[in-house]
Amino acid sequence: MKKPIKNIHALNKRISDLKLKKYKLENKLDDNFNNLRENFLGMSLNSIFGKRTRASNFWAEIVTHVMESEKLQQGVKNFVSKVTDKIGDALK
Repeated sequence: MKKPIKNIHALNKRISDLKLKKYKLENKLDDNFNNLRENFLGMSLNSIFGKRTRASNFWAEIVTHVMESEKLQQGVKNFVSKVTDKIGDALK
């Protein structure tokens, strides 16, 4: 714990130290925010799909993760069924 402040000079010194600390923290926060803004997309994709090793596997991993969803599988089945019905109706 800091020494108790007993005079005006110690108070002014403490205030200037705190202002300097505030300035350093603001700069660090700005740097961290800029880093987040620059790398947000990559960090988001890594958190969802895991770290990718090669670009060619990236799309295969996305398709695999998407197709693991039962709702998406049902939606794809419904879409294919409707498309085949429309094509069958058009050929008649």
